[in-house]
Amino acid sequence: MVTNANRDVIERRIFTRRLVNAQVRLSHSTIGEIKARTRDISDSGVFVEAFPVPKLPIGSHVKMNLLDSPMPEIAFNMKVARVEADGLGLMFIDYEMNGERYTIDSLRKEVRGK
Repeated sequence: MVTNANRDVIERRIFTRRLVNAQVRLSHSTIGEIKARTRDISDSGVFVEAFPVPKLPIGSHVKMNLLDSPMPEIAFNMKVARVEADGLGLMFIDYEMNGERYTIDSLRKEVRGK
């Protein structure tokens, strides 16, 4: 059954979500490093499933490495957008590679150019 609340969530999404099951590492000063798995990903964020779910407040910043990617050393700076019973909704802020920070827009342009 689709409720009005569910419709609001669907209508607010700008970017299409793709189902992606990939291993990630999340890092934060209060939780240390944990491994989790992605459920879906879009241009603006990712949902990671973790058991137990890390106790992080909405708005917290975490680092995420995509361990299954060709370049797992890239660290994505993420913001906790929502916390659910099975994981965290994270928004991309920017990313770091070789000691330099880059915008997510620059990554989008590079990926689209290939």
